[in-house]
Amino acid sequence: MLPVGYFPCTQDPPKGENVATLIDEIVEQAKLCEEVGFDGFFFTEHHQQEDGYLPAPVLMAGLVGMHTVKIKVGTCVLLMPLYHPIRLAEDIAVVEQATKGRFITAAGIAYQPADFDAFGVNQKQRVGRTVEGVEILRKAWTGEPFSYESKYHKIENVRVTPTPYQDGGPPIWLAGWAPPGLERAGKMADAWIADPIQSIPVIKDYTNQYREAAKKNGRDPQVILMRDVVIGKDRADAEAKSGPTMHTHRWYYEFGGYVEDEYIKDLQGPEDLTFDIARQDRLIAGSPEECLEQLQRWKEEIQPDYLMIRMRQPGGPPQAEALEDIRLFGEKVIPNL
Repeated sequence: MLPVGYFPCTQDPPKGENVATLIDEIVEQAKLCEEVGFDGFFFTEHHQQEDGYLPAPVLMAGLVGMHTVKIKVGTCVLLMPLYHPIRLAEDIAVVEQATKGRFITAAGIAYQPADFDAFGVNQKQRVGRTVEGVEILRKAWTGEPFSYESKYHKIENVRVTPTPYQDGGPPIWLAGWAPPGLERAGKMADAWIADPIQSIPVIKDYTNQYREAAKKNGRDPQVILMRDVVIGKDRADAEAKSGPTMHTHRWYYEFGGYVEDEYIKDLQGPEDLTFDIARQDRLIAGSPEECLEQLQRWKEEIQPDYLMIRMRQPGGPPQAEALEDIRLFGEKVIPNL
């Protein structure tokens, strides 16, 4: 059975006025995910957003970890260039101990200027800082004193305590959706996180590049497939509740996030991106049976090792419906993957 992780919405539009309620809802979602068979629960980060976007993925993972027993918790993705690696190594080690080894570290190089501006980090340094960050985390989690000197960090005889619960520290997954990022993941990471919005041919090409890079570097390639899901009692129910997800995907399309394929090549604008077009090769959408059929196609084409899904976007669905969707996917889809 393919393990499935859940990626919650961590935004409270329009102005972040109900963040406390949002956090309560996320914890409730995590508890239900654990109950119905999800394998993990993951947080991302952004900064300086008006909608109250939760900017602390390690902290949130630890919070959820304290309200659950067996589900894995982690980041997907934390913005590695923004952290001092020693501070990050310590924070993750503490959460690792608190959750008794249930933590997964997934990281990316970041892309939004506001994130870099918040920390006074030059965006042009993001790749180098990410590479150094990963190298330092692995050294820090050995429990032995170490030194490290490179372009952005100088560390002299530092020993990070506590050591993580898992020997050598938690797994490190990397996102990367261009050839250099795929090569970097193959060289350094324990797994690669696929782009959540592209079509099967694009993801298949990325996956092949990553697997080649991993094998070249003596690593066992592990592919994390990430997809948006709109599930309903039937197709009509799914379409009726797809508004927030379609709004997000039309935004991706409008701002150039979509790589063109046969389904979108004739679109004149974002308003032409319909639910039926999106579900051809990008969204997983429909009844539980239809979602399962679509995911089986992805499994055959990509052969992923892990599935990460997003089911709630800014603006909806409301909490009661989000919980129904989690239960429906957990009870009707996950056991058959």
